[in-house]
Amino acid sequence: MPFWEYELQADKLCLGERVKGGLFRPCDTRAIRYSAITGALRSVFGGDLHAAGYFLESPEHNRVEYLTYSPRDDAIGVSKLPLTIQFLADALGRVIVKTPQELLPDTFELNMGAMKSQGLGYCHFQLLGPATMEPVRGRLLTRLPAHRAVDFEVQRVIVPIYGYLFEPTSPVSGDYVLSLFEGSKVYGPKCLVKEEKL
Repeated sequence: MPFWEYELQADKLCLGERVKGGLFRPCDTRAIRYSAITGALRSVFGGDLHAAGYFLESPEHNRVEYLTYSPRDDAIGVSKLPLTIQFLADALGRVIVKTPQELLPDTFELNMGAMKSQGLGYCHFQLLGPATMEPVRGRLLTRLPAHRAVDFEVQRVIVPIYGYLFEPTSPVSGDYVLSLFEGSKVYGPKCLVKEEKL
């Protein structure tokens, strides 16, 4: 299957980390992880597609901002403790999608991430063209399940930074799997790796 590069734009986007019981919810500010973007695309288009990406380093985009939100318990008529949610304003990123060309249109919109009820997560995608899959040595810019790295033509992991990502096994369940996080030193495609000269 070919790889396609899309530009992602969103006014406000929260790809939140899961923190149970906490009053602060951080979000990914550098990586567009495999689990978030693949799940969002599959929910709209279906099909056997895989995607991952990253946010661009830009002074005009990807500003970290905060929203304080106090969910209300309608049963007893009071607000619960307030939550502070981190999000990106004027989000701009690149998404690499592995899929047959006919599955995705050149431009489309979808909702992704957390706090959609508060107006976050409306994303616009624009096709930039075929992704540059030339292998380079450098730092991984995204988060991928370790067993999916080969699907994105990561040929060798030199110095890994491991974590865990949620991977669905059905529409209602899934597992946390060992994953490569951004910053891992790898030999992989230029579209997902920041090249470092030796």
